[in-house]
Amino acid sequence: MFKLTIDHPDRTGTETVQSACEVTLRVLGRDHHRAATTKPDLALADPYGKTLASMDAWAVDWVEAGQ
Repeated sequence: MFKLTIDHPDRTGTETVQSACEVTLRVLGRDHHRAATTKPDLALADPYGKTLASMDAWAVDWVEAGQ
């Protein structure tokens, strides 16, 4: 399962959403980030735990790992 980790600066702990579909989590994360008034940090990981992409509070879209 792919994993989307959502870290809101105004909450303790993180939230995690899992799906078999990477694209679903990318769309969910991007849309959640755009709609949030307080922008969270997001990370998308593959089924093995390797980070594929991230989005910080200042980002407007996903930044691929290694870029």
